[in-house]
Amino acid sequence: MPRTIPLAALLAIAAVVVAAVGQEPVTYRGHKGWVGSVAFAPDGKTLATASADGSVKLWDVATGKARQTWLGHRDCVSAVAFSPDGKTLATGGHDKTARLWDVADPRHPLTLAGHKGVVMAVAFSPDGKTLATASVDGMVMLWDVAAGRKVVNLKRHTSWVNSVAFAPDGRLATGGSDNFVHVWAGEGQDWKLRAQAFAREGEVRCVAFAPDGKTLAAGTRYGTVRVWDIPTQKLVAVLKGHPGDVWGVAFAPDGKTLASGAGDWDRPGEVRLWDTGSWARRHTLPHSGEVLCVAFAPDGRLLAAGSWDRTVKVWDLTNLPAEK
Repeated sequence: MPRTIPLAALLAIAAVVVAAVGQEPVTYRGHKGWVGSVAFAPDGKTLATASADGSVKLWDVATGKARQTWLGHRDCVSAVAFSPDGKTLATGGHDKTARLWDVADPRHPLTLAGHKGVVMAVAFSPDGKTLATASVDGMVMLWDVAAGRKVVNLKRHTSWVNSVAFAPDGRLATGGSDNFVHVWAGEGQDWKLRAQAFAREGEVRCVAFAPDGKTLAAGTRYGTVRVWDIPTQKLVAVLKGHPGDVWGVAFAPDGKTLASGAGDWDRPGEVRLWDTGSWARRHTLPHSGEVLCVAFAPDGRLLAAGSWDRTVKVWDLTNLPAEK
């Protein structure tokens, strides 16, 4: 007569198996277009996603289920970012606008109009008072969040501006299709260019500061990530090997890992994890579609990646097997 194995024992066996082989990512499905941007809320409980279907979705990280769908942009939504206090969500879209949403009551978002092209990226300053927007019109605009008004235009790029990122001390990095990364510092209407770097491989698709603000990574069109030391403006690493454009880069909260996501639209993509001490590749995480964006959860345990194939995959990094 076959023996019945208690449920607790089965769960224990399953846990051992998962720990041995590494956890498969959780896949979020629901968007009807590519997912171009992902952002975790500061408490790590919510993931926001922006999609070509014109919607923004808020997902419950614990369950992987969509809690809310926000509509407002009149075209693809290409960018999303939470304010530092988690009360406001900023989005940017192909309708040439950015929007500020009250997370508690998103029915009447504030529209920020001024760009003459697609808004590719949005980012909040560390104090949450300023929003930076980047556009294919070649402009970076800084907005007063409380007043909902434009403060200043940063004019330096000669082509599309694809990415913006703030450092912890308030400096701003911008990356563009002119192959340049610019680093700005200032306040109010007085902003100055403090540093710049040129990416030989091609257009800069994305930029990210390390948590200490001293290191800046930039993903480029032809599968390369360049890493600079900002105080000395010296190139410290060139990370090669991605198939296709590197659309997303992000540093882990502890600064020990850099994630980069890439691929081609017609084939599966990948996320690579790099050791920031040696700049050696630590892991490769396969994705079912071209990876367009990556983001770490605030505690560094989870990594999300949005894709051309309309999905978002979320990995638990605590149980990844060693890469062979």
